[in-house]
Amino acid sequence: MITLLATHHANARARERIGWHRRTLDRMLERVFYDGLGLSDCPRRLHEFIAASVTAEISGLTRIYGEHLYVFARDQPNVVVLKTVYPLPAALKSTAHRARHRHHALAA
Repeated sequence: MITLLATHHANARARERIGWHRRTLDRMLERVFYDGLGLSDCPRRLHEFIAASVTAEISGLTRIYGEHLYVFARDQPNVVVLKTVYPLPAALKSTAHRARHRHHALAA
């Protein structure tokens, strides 16, 4: 079982950029990590944005959920830590929305 945690910086960015309190972020971590779009689920435009935004070693742990990019990193073998949250650019929000619906339609 993977343990999901958030850094102090991630808590502050979630509060600033999404309006989520610490408890809300703690509650949403599993949903974001498991239901969010991973790198392999993204169309090329989102894939290129993720590749340009984060380093290669953590790009596999990045998720897009809603209109935000969540950057995770593996801290220990069974611990994944949310490092920060970025808003998606306006031009990519509709692309992320369509990709999320397409991903969930394929999963059903």
